[in-house]
Amino acid sequence: MHFLIPSGIPRGQYVVYMGLTKATWIWIHSKAGILIVILIVVHLILHGQWIICTTKKFFRKGKKNTICETNTVTDKV
Repeated sequence: MHFLIPSGIPRGQYVVYMGLTKATWIWIHSKAGILIVILIVVHLILHGQWIICTTKKFFRKGKKNTICETNTVTDKV
């Protein structure tokens, strides 16, 4: 990455990479980071029941082959 995207402004020139300025790249990087965090939170919310069920099964003593009672996935076609 160091060789592909130069840092700073060499010799007083205005650096543009792939048609975008450094400020634009910083803006894209910030917005992409926020979007990734939002998508991760939505993903965890949608799979929350599975996470709870798997955690309970992991810490349950003695009962190894138990299945969650609330299976929301149906295979009706």
